[in-house]
Amino acid sequence: MHQLRYFKAIAQTKNYNHAANLLHVSQPALTKAIHKLEEELGVPLFNRIGRSIEISLYGEKFLEFVEEGLQSLDRGVQQLQSMKDPLQGTIRLAFLQSIGTTILPKILRKFKERYPDVQFDLQQCNSQRALELVENNEVDLCLATNFSRSFNQSNWVRIKNEQLYGYCSITHPFHKVKSLSIQDLRDEPFIGYKDYLLMQKQVMKWCHDAGFTPNIVFQGTDVPTMAGLISANLGIGILPYYSGLEALPIHRFEIADIHCEREVGLAWKADAILSASTQLFIEFTSSNYE
Repeated sequence: MHQLRYFKAIAQTKNYNHAANLLHVSQPALTKAIHKLEEELGVPLFNRIGRSIEISLYGEKFLEFVEEGLQSLDRGVQQLQSMKDPLQGTIRLAFLQSIGTTILPKILRKFKERYPDVQFDLQQCNSQRALELVENNEVDLCLATNFSRSFNQSNWVRIKNEQLYGYCSITHPFHKVKSLSIQDLRDEPFIGYKDYLLMQKQVMKWCHDAGFTPNIVFQGTDVPTMAGLISANLGIGILPYYSGLEALPIHRFEIADIHCEREVGLAWKADAILSASTQLFIEFTSSNYE
């Protein structure tokens, strides 16, 4: 990197003395560095005519790449410095849609009030996609559930346990009940999630543990769509609370005989090197969410 900066300075000044003064190095050290660079490249970068020098054709072509490369390296250094500074930088965060209307806004508001210069690159996705983004280093963190126990203390911080509820249409026979058992749902048509989603796998486990396989009549990927189908009396479903559900002709009831909740938290790749701002966000969120 130093050799490239030396080369650029000489190309611009066309004088070893001036370049040495600009770079705060001795002229012999500068000359030695350029000779070594020329040996490594196998071409002369400068034409020496007496005491004056001119950049060679090789040097002119090489200079284009050196300038571009040094600019990129400088940006990289700046990025590394921002990663070291917890009050700067950008946090890449994936989150589930159902969490995006409840937990996420509170977290971001509180964090930005205290640390306004930290930026976020947000990606809304389903649970399976969130796991893929984390694994592929495409995001730093995901705000997700831990149904599958894919995460442990090394890459998971619990934020809260979120209650899940049974939902039915206001025209359904259950529309006045406050609480039911999972067994009470065995003969009901179910509105479920797609099979590959963690929420669906958990609902299926609860039903199987109760001794029955639910009659899945529709499957979706997002809570609003599933709630719309439930409100049309096409089936019942087990969903997290979602801001806006109260506007639908839909009834919510508790499921009393199972631990009907999900653990929500921040997850990251176990061996990932996290930036200082990302680590700050994890610590802040785990201790400040209510």
